[in-house]
Amino acid sequence: MRSASDYGKDVVMTTPNDSDFRKAMSHFATGVAVVTAKGSEGEQGATISALTSVSLDPLLLLICLNRASATYRAIAEVGTFGLSILGNDHKDVAMLFASRTGDKFGSDVIERAPDGTAFVRDALVKMHCELVETFQGGTHALFMARPVSLELDENRAPLLYFQGQLGITL
Repeated sequence: MRSASDYGKDVVMTTPNDSDFRKAMSHFATGVAVVTAKGSEGEQGATISALTSVSLDPLLLLICLNRASATYRAIAEVGTFGLSILGNDHKDVAMLFASRTGDKFGSDVIERAPDGTAFVRDALVKMHCELVETFQGGTHALFMARPVSLELDENRAPLLYFQGQLGITL
């Protein structure tokens, strides 16, 4: 029988603090998206990297937002949102929607669906989603949603986020 030393260096794990946890999670490369919704506070939007598919039957996805954000409040209020998965040429758009300043909706980076939902022009994926359920988790909330319509562009590379940097090519 082989011992642990036969496999090389022993793993030494420590109890994580917030800094260690943030650094560890930054090693998980993700795509980048923009979510938009219009509530009683007006049109809101945010850049996210916490997005995942959940189920094919029924079709479900999850996004995660800070509960203090205006975008969280708008989605919770209206129960729908636009989701734009960004291409590698959308770094400036990602930074715009990650900021708390600037005119996010008055520029030519936005286009609108017939119902008025805002999407990022030339996004890889544009998806209109309906809220199914909300889960609270510390400072954030998970919105489980059902896609009701989508448009897909399969000919470009995604914008990636890795170790705090946008636009990384792996």
